[in-house]
Amino acid sequence: MKESGLRYAVYLSSYGAQVPEGTGPVAGLHSSEEKLNAISGLNVLHLRAAYFMENNLASIGMIQGIGLVGNALLPDVKLPMIATRDVGDYVAQRLLQLDFSGKQTRELLGERDLSMTEATAVIGRGIGKPDLRYQQFPYDQVQQVLTDLGVPPKGAAMYIEMYKAINAGVLVPLEPRSPKNSTPTSIEQFVQDVFAAAYHGKAPGA
Repeated sequence: MKESGLRYAVYLSSYGAQVPEGTGPVAGLHSSEEKLNAISGLNVLHLRAAYFMENNLASIGMIQGIGLVGNALLPDVKLPMIATRDVGDYVAQRLLQLDFSGKQTRELLGERDLSMTEATAVIGRGIGKPDLRYQQFPYDQVQQVLTDLGVPPKGAAMYIEMYKAINAGVLVPLEPRSPKNSTPTSIEQFVQDVFAAAYHGKAPGA
């Protein structure tokens, strides 16, 4: 990038990227932010986005197979969740306006914070399974499932580190929620538009 002469960049990072280590994949984003900050003459906006609502799509097979949603997150720990279309809209707006300079960060925290218990309840209602529940699984069990799915062992361990950091309150946003860092798509809208279609094997909007 140094040689490209590029003057503006929006870098898709993650909330919690202010923490240098102990956060799994997010620590890698911290390192990348620092490398971009070292490029003189580059105006860069580090977009620290929330946990993607689309991550919940990975639970479809589990819902169909064993009738629940589960991962290593605590049931009631709240985290910001965002629809990726809102991230794309925001990035497009900033790149069209080029209204940032120097080295800046902006958190994008979704419509509201949600626990996995709350997100699962919305998913259940949206797919016609109102009794759908969330279950936290032990870290070692989740790590084994990830490796069974083909994730390299080192990568699986990094995801477990991230889950632990969220559960421990280490991986958290810095900015208080505000109209500037909140986005319009609710989890209810996401389930209606995206999750339910994927669960029932239909193209969105079909």
